[in-house]
Parts: sequence; structure tokens; C-alpha cells
Amino acid sequence: MITHRIEQWTWAATILQSSNVAWQYGVSGPFWYASGATIQVLLFGVMAIEIKRKAPNAHTVCEIVRARWGRAAHAVFLVFCLMTNVIVTAMLLLGGSAVANALTGINVYAASFLIPLGVVAYTLAGGLKATFLASYIHSVVVHVVLVVFVFLVYTSSHRLGSPRVVHNHLTAVASAARDCSAPLSYSDQACGPVHGNFKGSYLTMLSSGGLVFGIINIVGNFGTVFVDNGYWMSAIAARPSSTHKGYLLGGLVWFAVPFSLATSLGLGALALDLPITAAEAAKGLVPPATATALMGKSGSVLLLTMLFMAVTSAGSAELVAVSSLCTYDIYRTYINPDASGEQILRVSRAVVFAFGCLMGVLAVILNLVGVSLGWMYLAMGVVIGSAVIPIALLLLWRKANALGAILGAVAGCALGVTVWLSVAKVQYGRVDLDSTGRNAPMLAGNLVSILVGGAVHAACSLAWPQNYDWESSRQITTVESVAANGDLAEELKEERLVHAKRWIIKWGVAFTAVIAVVWPVLSLPAGRYSAGYFTLWAVVAIAWGTVGSAVIIFLPLVESWDTICKVCQGMFTSDAVYERLDEMNLRLKAIMADMPEAEERYQVMQGKGLRAVEMVHSASGIAKPSVVANDDGDDLSRA
Repeated sequence: MITHRIEQWTWAATILQSSNVAWQYGVSGPFWYASGATIQVLLFGVMAIEIKRKAPNAHTVCEIVRARWGRAAHAVFLVFCLMTNVIVTAMLLLGGSAVANALTGINVYAASFLIPLGVVAYTLAGGLKATFLASYIHSVVVHVVLVVFVFLVYTSSHRLGSPRVVHNHLTAVASAARDCSAPLSYSDQACGPVHGNFKGSYLTMLSSGGLVFGIINIVGNFGTVFVDNGYWMSAIAARPSSTHKGYLLGGLVWFAVPFSLATSLGLGALALDLPITAAEAAKGLVPPATATALMGKSGSVLLLTMLFMAVTSAGSAELVAVSSLCTYDIYRTYINPDASGEQILRVSRAVVFAFGCLMGVLAVILNLVGVSLGWMYLAMGVVIGSAVIPIALLLLWRKANALGAILGAVAGCALGVTVWLSVAKVQYGRVDLDSTGRNAPMLAGNLVSILVGGAVHAACSLAWPQNYDWESSRQITTVESVAANGDLAEELKEERLVHAKRWIIKWGVAFTAVIAVVWPVLSLPAGRYSAGYFTLWAVVAIAWGTVGSAVIIFLPLVESWDTICKVCQGMFTSDAVYERLDEMNLRLKAIMADMPEAEERYQVMQGKGLRAVEMVHSASGIAKPSVVANDDGDDLSRA
């Protein structure tokens, strides 16, 4: 389950956009990307426990909204959830098509349409297997390539090869004495002091641009975690006993992907002084440029493979999330309430195919109008951030009411978009992709969206509290009855879930404070990093990436070792079968010892069976079977 969560969180943006902000802001970029997108995962562990307590049979988050707040709220939040899936899928396709075009030469519009069709085929062929069972292989590939690139940049490359060399190159690139005129530098290439950074250096956490990006990143990723039905589906599918620890460990392991990768490939692009423009960086082309510069075609293949794994896994998760919303929240709720499992499956497959085709068309349109991965990543919080607090309070606050949820989500989104466009117009005199994609309008729109949404909902709920008891959410039923599971019933006991909730709150908040507050504050006194301090920073990135990769590769093997051994035994020997038969034999003997009437009935039935066999053999002219006893004293017949 941990591998599935990490693959679900590893989008194209995780690999590409993280290196873009490293290219823009230096060392602060990878840190703010990783920390700003990790804290939501750590805190979502609380929601994962609450859904087990208050809606254990739900299929989607919108089912819970309808059970608690009714049809109007259900329609509103269904739109927000679908918008989230559209935005995330669009980022996957924009990043994937841009990199495929840069590395292979394939037409970007063809790639925009072919990538979703490939993901559709992958999802339809595997179903849930495509999003769960294949996640381990994808995670292994992503993390192995991650480790290769990190060690390449900081230990083995002949062009870089050590933190000190990277430090010296980054210092030279940002030097005020550098001549940035043509032909020494290309137009719009990273050259000279960085605006907004302490002493214009890439080697500092004192970066106004990096901090603004961090705030935007936190708001946007709250939206893409709390309002993405895919995360709720993972929480629903997880076993209660492992949910809280799985989210904490998964979040810390995932932190390594953007942090370590961007600290190597993103800073590596600057250190190599590659002629990358801001427009190319916004499309996500920093990692492929660095990989190709350091390893040639081998680097291109590795990066493309890594990206393919991220796009297929995350894309498949988004397709399944959309199909669940359409089947359970539209088809089963409003069209066919008595739908069988087979009907649900047919509709689900149709939705997967239709959504994949529609997203291919949308990706082509977005590429035509010039929307980049970076622009879409920064804008997502403006559009969906207003739904974050209402949807979180859905399971956390009994007073939260439907009116506040609807008004907060809608008003927050409307005001956020209005402020976003207004700031762009006032500050830059125009409203276009360039002006709306800059930090000030994005920051204003993101903050207004999430804060207004939360404030309106809280005010309405305090004025007219619902005082909900969660009884209707507990009555949500599955499509088909599921046999009772004693172990699962034990795990769902209230005292165990409350203990798990307290555990994830304690450790989730603690790690959030460390990576979002303590770590950056402790880095501020260093100012512009010395060679020694940057070496320590690089060592942390290398160690985190290596340890995280080792955990994601080997922990599932350790946890599943008994099952793996049994499967291998079954493949190469019959010993496991005989052991199982012996175990069943002993249980039957124990039952018969306590129930004499069962022994008598067994003897009568055995006698009838033997007489029937004798009659058949006599009629066919076959000799009467002889009876022998095995070591356990059981009668065995053989012809």
C-alpha cells in the first residue's frame, strides 16, 4: 500500500516542476517543493483514520458529502473533485508530452493524445491491479533512477562529481561580474545574480521567490490531496492497522523524490550552465537537459523511463478516481440505484475510456494556447483551494453545515479567481499567461481562495451548527455484500482507531513542524552557503534519497516475505499443499474427538461410499480396491 501511495503522489510535476524551481531559486526551490507537498500527506493520515470511523463502507468522498450535507452540496463538491482530477491529469500530459517531444522528437500534439490512450489501455487491462500491484515495480524503477542521478551529479560525473565543484559552479553562474550578453549567454538563460535571493546567490534559503513559491505550493497541494478522490480511495482501501503509519512513512519517503532529484538535476543544470530558457524550464525540460548533458542518450532513456512510470501510475490512479465518481456518485446515485457489480464495472470502463480521450483533446488544446506545466501547477490552488477546509471539516467537525460548505467553496473559488486576475491586471497592466503566471497574482489568488473558503464555512457553521452524529454516513452500503472478516472487525474497533488517530496527529504535526518551520529557520543563519555547508546539504539529499529508495524497494519484500515464500513453494514443490492437508486433517480429528455423533456419521457415510465404489467396479469388471492406511491411520483406497 505504501508503494501505491508514493506512485500516486509521484506526478510528472514531482520530477519536472521541482527541478524547474531549483533552476529558478536555487537550493530553496527543491526544499519548498518537497516540504510544501509532504505536509498534506502527513496530515491526510488523520482523514484516513476518520473515514474508517465514520464512513467505513464509502466508495468516494462525495458519497460522504451526500450522506451528510445532501444533494446540493454533493453536486458542488462533485464538480470540485472532477476539476481536481482534470487539473492533475492535464499536468501529467503537459509535462509528459513536452519531455517526449524534447527527447524523441515526436510531435507534441501527437504525444498529448497518445499518452492518455496508453494510460487508458494500461488501466483497462489491469483495472485495480494496474494501480496497486504494478505500483511496486514502478516505484522501484523511479527510485533506482533517482539514486543513479543523485550519485552521478555529486560523486561520479567527470563534469561535476562533487558538492564542492557544484558549489563553485553555482557561485560562478550567479556572479555579478559575469558577462550575460550574447554570444556568451543565450537570451533568457539563467545568468548573473538571482533577483530576490540573498546576495543574488542560488546557495541560500533566504529567497523571497522561493518562499512565495512555497506558500503557493502548500495551498495548491492541499487542494490536490484533500479534494482528489484518488487519495480518499487509497485511504478507504487501506487496512486500518497500517493506515496511519503508512501515510507517515510514505510522506517521508516521497519527500526524497522532489528534494533529492531536484537538488541534483535542477542545480546540475545551473552548474553546467546549460542554455535553458525560462519558457523551456516552465515546460519541465530542466531534468531531461541535465540528464542528456551528463549521460548522453543513456540519460535521456533513464529520464524518459522514470517519467513514463510516473505518468502511467499517477494517470491510472486519476482515471480510476474519475470512474469511481461517475459510477458511484452519478450512475448509482441518480440513474440506477440498484446497479449490480457487473453494471458498475461496465460503466466504469466506459468512463475510463471517455475521460482518457477527453483529456487527450484537452492536452492538445492547452498546448496550442501555450499553457505550460509550471503555469498549471501554480494555478491549481486558485481553482480548487476553496474546497479544502470544507471537505476536511466534513469528517472533523460535527457543527460543519451544508450551507457553509457550499458558500465557502463557491465564494472562495470565485473571489480567488477574481483577485488573481485583478492583481495581474493592476501590477502588469495586462491579463495573459505571462502576467497571471507570475508570483504576486498566484500568491494572492491562492491565499484568497483557501482562506475565504474556510472562513465562510466556519462562520456559517458557528451561526447554524449542524451537530451531526455521522449515523447516515455509517449507513452507506457497498454495491454487493462482503463477507465479514474477523481481523478487520477487530481493527475497526473504536478504541484502536482513536489510538491510531492520536498517533498520526502527534507524529504528523511533529514532522510537519520540522520540515516546514524548524529546518528552514535553522538554515537562515547560514546566509549564502559556504562550500562546507553546501556539502552537508548535498549529503542530506543523497542520504535521504538513498535511504528512502531502500525503504520503498525492500520494505514491501520484508512485509510480504512469507507470502512470497509460499508462492515460490507452490510453484516449485507440492510440500505446501501436503502441509495444508495435514493441518486440515488434524483440525477434523479434533472436531470429531469433541463430537462423537460426527464420527459415527462419518463412518456411516464412508461405508456407503465404499459400497457404491464396489458396485461400480463390479459392473465394470474392475478388481475390488484394496484398503490401506497411511501414517495418520486414515483409510486410503486405491485400485
